[in-house]
Amino acid sequence: MVARRRWLLAVALCPGVIGAQAAALTTGGGVGQFDQSATGALGTIGLDAGGRLGPVALSLASSTITYQDIGTTNRIGADLLLDFARQGWRAGIGPRFELGNTVRGSWTNAWSGVGMVGRTLGPFDLQVEAGEGITHPMAQRVSFGRRGAELGVAIGPVHLRGSLGVTVLRDSTLRDNVFFNGTVPAGTDIDTLFRDRTRQIDDLAITMAVQLPTMQITGTVGRRSGDAIATQGWWRLRALVPLTAVASVEIGANRNPADVVLGIPGGRETTLGLRVALPDPATRTRTVARVVVEREDARHVRVVLSLPGGSRARLMGEMTGWRPVDLEPIGGGRFVGSFLAVPGTYRINVALDDGPWVAPPGMPRIEDGFGGMVGLLEL
Repeated sequence: MVARRRWLLAVALCPGVIGAQAAALTTGGGVGQFDQSATGALGTIGLDAGGRLGPVALSLASSTITYQDIGTTNRIGADLLLDFARQGWRAGIGPRFELGNTVRGSWTNAWSGVGMVGRTLGPFDLQVEAGEGITHPMAQRVSFGRRGAELGVAIGPVHLRGSLGVTVLRDSTLRDNVFFNGTVPAGTDIDTLFRDRTRQIDDLAITMAVQLPTMQITGTVGRRSGDAIATQGWWRLRALVPLTAVASVEIGANRNPADVVLGIPGGRETTLGLRVALPDPATRTRTVARVVVEREDARHVRVVLSLPGGSRARLMGEMTGWRPVDLEPIGGGRFVGSFLAVPGTYRINVALDDGPWVAPPGMPRIEDGFGGMVGLLEL
């Protein structure tokens, strides 16, 4: 039955990946520890994809870790959000689906509705998110709620982000036919089969991402506390070393917390792998119409970008040392800038007015290693 469900899910996801505007495949291996069980070599494979149709944005992500002589854990997630952005504000609402299984365990699914609101002000970015859903770990029916807030700031090539997440689990039935009764106060001394099973789990984390000339490094440290669990720390470290425009070497080490919604235990992993990004082929056909490059001499270049919809534009990338540089408006939604850069391929991002940093439209794109995209500019 499990094999059949995985096959059906792969058939359902393939059209979305093939038609995605951006997709990436990661594969590698290393060593790890599953929960409290030591394991030898492990193999990893991951796939993520995203696309947009008007105001509707779809994102898919999946990962599989195979532990030697122990088994396999799998995770799949999908978001379908109706979102919009205007004058630095952004908002989205829609369903989220999660599916996963632990080593030698059954599959658990979780459905939820989520909403988010974000605001970008100069180098600062604030986002709050909330969701409510239903999951079924170990054949139980559990409702859950998620609340989260993130604050980020960009300082040249360094991006800092702090986040606070709260997950509330509300059991509707316990094992051995003991049922949840929310009317019984928590901590009561009454000897009863009915007991309060509302639990709150808090996660506090800080992430720092650094864009270096030859690699991208992202590190996260977090602290988890809550009801019926021991306070613990967790961390993640990843380095992405570009090899070509679409391929990068990925080095990672993690101490992951448990997934309290899907009921998947945590563990430790150290991996070395290859990440291959697949940029949108359609963007290459629009590059000439959106970007004009005029080389003035061997070291100086003039770049004209078509960025309609704003009165002010900024650019940052490898040729600016990842420092924001104002572009000059020349009318018709076009902006121009002169740079000191020898011939080559450069990663860049642009921002309109006080909006977020994004890959320029009509330009080939690759992942930036921090969960976003950057444009590839040929000079």
